[in-house]
Amino acid sequence: MTITIECYGASARWCGGAKIALELAADGTVDDALSVLAQRYPEFASRRASVAVAIGDAIVKPSQRLPDGALIALIPPVSAG
Repeated sequence: MTITIECYGASARWCGGAKIALELAADGTVDDALSVLAQRYPEFASRRASVAVAIGDAIVKPSQRLPDGALIALIPPVSAG
């Protein structure tokens, strides 16, 4: 199946762009998608644990199964001062 990842904030820099298309197995999960990203993008791999993932307006767990055509968003940590 094919999913699309939208990278917000610093995650776009870590992953080389604002949108990434990934191919996953039919029963793929959020964690599977993050593993593929971590293999492709070493800078993302070192920050993976601090990134939240959203589908629509809900933050989802790594175990969340993804349907074909899913659009997920990477949300890096935010700091303000």
